[in-house]
Amino acid sequence: MNRRWRTVILAVILVLVVVLSWFFVLSPLRGKISDTEQSIEAERDRLAAAQAKLAQAESTRLEGAKNRARLIALAKMVPTAAEVPSLIIQIQDLAEQAGLDFIAVSPREPSGAEGFQVVPLQVEFRGTFFDLNDFLYRVEHMVAGPGRLLAVKDLRLQLGGQSVAGEEAGLGEESPLLDISMTLYAFVTAAAKAPSSPATTTSTTAP
Repeated sequence: MNRRWRTVILAVILVLVVVLSWFFVLSPLRGKISDTEQSIEAERDRLAAAQAKLAQAESTRLEGAKNRARLIALAKMVPTAAEVPSLIIQIQDLAEQAGLDFIAVSPREPSGAEGFQVVPLQVEFRGTFFDLNDFLYRVEHMVAGPGRLLAVKDLRLQLGGQSVAGEEAGLGEESPLLDISMTLYAFVTAAAKAPSSPATTTSTTAP
């Protein structure tokens, strides 16, 4: 066999080796690589879906916490029980903070309305117009505490026959004392039954 034929035979053998390597080694390996890439892509998709669900769950949790806070605040604004004794104490505190002399409070018979009940409280104070204005402001903003939701009805003023010195009233002249009468409406959710006992009066003697 001459040198030329040996070269041809070696070339053929080399081609066969390459072809066999392709079919039996490289081709299956490429298939495995392709399968692995597809698995990685599927895992990425599942991870992205899981992260989206996690973000949605976290958003739901935060929204739930906000809703619970709103429900708690609403329960304080409009509770399921009239809680008249504690409400009277709160009104007395507001009057004291505003500089009014608390005279009396008379809870009235509650009345029904759509979705809630109204508990009227007839209250009497003595003080200046500016004390009254301060009290009304505190009543209006009591709900932002959060606290009870109150509405002022039937406000009546009458001169008390005395005056407060300008220094005490915060003015340059005397401010007359007023006898103040008003009805405060507190609210109770309809599921609760407000007290139906006869109206009672709590009084304190003004100085």
